[in-house]
Amino acid sequence: MYYQKSVTIAALVLLAGCQSSTSTDKLRPQSSNHQSQGVYEIQFESALRFNDSMLKLRNQSARYCESQSSLKDVKIAWQQGMESWMHLQGQERGPSEALEQNWNIQFWPDKKNTTGRKMATAIKTKSWDMTSIQSQSVTVQGLGSVEWLLYDGASSMSEGGKEDCSLLKAVTDSLVDRSNTVLQAWITNPWAELDTKAWHAEYLALLTNQLDYSMKKLSRPLAKIGAPRPYFSESWRAKTSLSNLKENLVAMQALYLAEGSGLDSILRDKGDEALADDIAQQFQDTLETWPQESSLFDMLQTKSGYRTALAQFNKLEQLKYLIGEEAAINLGVVIGFNATDGD
Repeated sequence: MYYQKSVTIAALVLLAGCQSSTSTDKLRPQSSNHQSQGVYEIQFESALRFNDSMLKLRNQSARYCESQSSLKDVKIAWQQGMESWMHLQGQERGPSEALEQNWNIQFWPDKKNTTGRKMATAIKTKSWDMTSIQSQSVTVQGLGSVEWLLYDGASSMSEGGKEDCSLLKAVTDSLVDRSNTVLQAWITNPWAELDTKAWHAEYLALLTNQLDYSMKKLSRPLAKIGAPRPYFSESWRAKTSLSNLKENLVAMQALYLAEGSGLDSILRDKGDEALADDIAQQFQDTLETWPQESSLFDMLQTKSGYRTALAQFNKLEQLKYLIGEEAAINLGVVIGFNATDGD
């Protein structure tokens, strides 16, 4: 069966629909005939969407602090921001200027609840701005610190208070600044000068790194059978771990099917339609059977929930085998270590 590129087109339409009438509307991705163009344009659109979502988060936060919107509106903007970040998270390939922002945008894994401890100290200071927050630990600068302010019981905002608004404004200003840097970095295609072999190596690394990162978001909380660690879940306070992971999968599927330059096309052009079908089907099946629950934290409280989470991990493991082993061998690419190895 030949899988059409409708998924990719739909993803790009979705991304474009999330853009606002800000100055970023004038930005366009670099145009070239390089074989990476389709993948690069998806990356650019993801960066544009992320920038737009950070602007909306900052605006909703300011409106809340001025009593012009509700806490629910800020939470929705935060979750939409997290979803947009999932399309760039964990890739470890691309412009160095963008990759350097990763820890500033999101501190994870947080194995010792460093965010909680640092934020509990940060709220004691009542006057913050972007410059002062960016001089602090990355644990108080990013999306995780906004989550803490919105959901943790130690924050006044978790019950509708506004005592910590100075900190919220500073953090969301910083996130807009970081997202501007990411977007500016993606205006130029970082792969435009690569030959075919080098491009295939970069592309496979982009996919497998993001897949490895996503798998660790399950394997860390799953820990040992019978002894899960639910507090290791990403976004456990907001209980959106599984919905975040599903968005990671949507992002990887779009990259796999990228019009004209995706791995799906590359494999078919080499005559390996069976492998291309297997990978496309694995993406489709994994997304179609993804749990309706959004909270991995809650799921891990029961044996049946643990089994369900483990089943999702096994589906991702199959994807890793098909892409990181079968496709890599087909293209003559050796997959090396990445930033998540050894964590």
